[in-house]
Amino acid sequence: MLRGPLGKEKYKPKFSGHDTFPFRYAWLTKIVHYLETGNVKKIKKFEKNILNVMVDFGVGINMVKSIRHWSVMTKVCDKNFKLTDFGKLIFSKKKSLDPYLEKSETLWLLHWMLASNQYLTTWFYIFNYHQSIIINREQLLNDILSVIKFSKWKGISPNTIKRDLDCFLRTYTVSHKKGEVTEDSIECPLAELGLITSTYSKNEFEIQRGPKSSLTDKIFEFALNDYWSKQKNQIITFEKLMYDYGSPGKVFQLDEKSLDIYLEKLEASTRGGFQFNKGAGGLRQITKVENVSTTQLIRNCYKKVA
Repeated sequence: MLRGPLGKEKYKPKFSGHDTFPFRYAWLTKIVHYLETGNVKKIKKFEKNILNVMVDFGVGINMVKSIRHWSVMTKVCDKNFKLTDFGKLIFSKKKSLDPYLEKSETLWLLHWMLASNQYLTTWFYIFNYHQSIIINREQLLNDILSVIKFSKWKGISPNTIKRDLDCFLRTYTVSHKKGEVTEDSIECPLAELGLITSTYSKNEFEIQRGPKSSLTDKIFEFALNDYWSKQKNQIITFEKLMYDYGSPGKVFQLDEKSLDIYLEKLEASTRGGFQFNKGAGGLRQITKVENVSTTQLIRNCYKKVA
């Protein structure tokens, strides 16, 4: 039996929408500015405005569809193409935090939005269910097809899964064409995170599990708070934070030592917002004792540390 969010009876998988394109550097900024200038109805009713929208974005129809898809999946806007506070804070024309996607903080936030989203099935499965650090393209394809068959998800072809898996890998990896790494080698900004790298074996990749040098304490705090908002308990164990589906430990692919360090730093830096207790018998628990707004948590990610 498949456990967790993907095993729920009414779960609806999603393996398409991106038209095989990972999101690119300017896309999220473009759509935020586009929506800010009053084009919500135009992008929402895209089918009736195909030519105009294509001209506005300067790309073909498949890329426009992909831009729409990723704007929702990254939570830059909601499913009705209304800009979220997150989208406006990061990419708005007015006093935004990273309008041109130049900072690693933004990349980690976007990764969190994708990999903690249970309705982006391949992304969620790989970061939260896949046990090995090695990703073999063919084996992973067969694993996902087995899950589909077992879960009785209808109307999904193997070719759809192949395309989705290919898009996933291109999101996080660098293309080594002719043995050189150039600007064109990075198709999606998230490849800069180095979460997944190619191995010496064809069609095989490695998930980099362990410490993340560019993952700051404030990014971790935002993720912890977001994960906490989906829980029912006031106290969460270290093990749950490390191994639960959609947890920071899983989504950021941390090891136990790294998680322990983040939690100890977090307790000190938030002055008691979260308390990390190491109890008798080795029981480790995290308690939330103060609420901080999501907006403030995002802003905190971009504050320079003296």
